Amino acid sequence: MVLKRFGVSVPEDLLEEFDMIVEERGYVGRSEAIRDAMRAYISQSEWEAEGQKLMATLNIVYTHKPRLMEALVKAQHHSEANVISTVHVHVSQSHCLEVITLTGSKESITQFANKISGISGIEYVRLFAFSLPDDATIVPSHTH
Repeated sequence: MVLKRFGVSVPEDLLEEFDMIVEERGYVGRSEAIRDAMRAYISQSEWEAEGQKLMATLNIVYTHKPRLMEALVKAQHHSEANVISTVHVHVSQSHCLEVITLTGSKESITQFANKISGISGIEYVRLFAFSLPDDATIVPSHTH
């Protein structure tokens, strides 16, 4: 990897706020924090432009109920988005966290997230979407 240096002019208050975040998160310096911010910005831009290799995780918190669990499984089996994996965590006596990893088009991933959000009993949904670099190979998985 070849590193390039460049200069950036920013308002002093913005730099001070950025430096506080760099310190809080334990970055060695500004450079790695700026690289992380650039990667996130590029990935978000590619997601918005519907890049070719889109992936996402859908994080869900809900109250454990058998019918809700059935609805989650049914939604996964009937989704146009490709469900790569699910991780189910019991976070309390009554609540579960589920993380669903997906690939697909922006439309299919968004439709799946919206479907899950509409299931009765779902309390929290957060979609983390990103685009893989052009040279990345998505590992094939089971589809229905």
